[in-house]
Amino acid sequence: MSYLRDDAGMTRFNLSAEECLSIEVTDAESFKKRLPEIFDALVECMAFVNKRYVENGESPALSIVL
Repeated sequence: MSYLRDDAGMTRFNLSAEECLSIEVTDAESFKKRLPEIFDALVECMAFVNKRYVENGESPALSIVL
């Protein structure tokens, strides 16, 4: 997820400098209840990636829709 704005071939998604990829998690309540560790890891990973972008002077690249 850290390569969303780089043309490094690491993802099929390539965002411009101000674009943000929204990841929609359907039935998030059930997901969190059944797999809390994975749910938390997803949220933490997205937060970490956004933090790296912001620290580099860029806007966040990811949002989560629950």
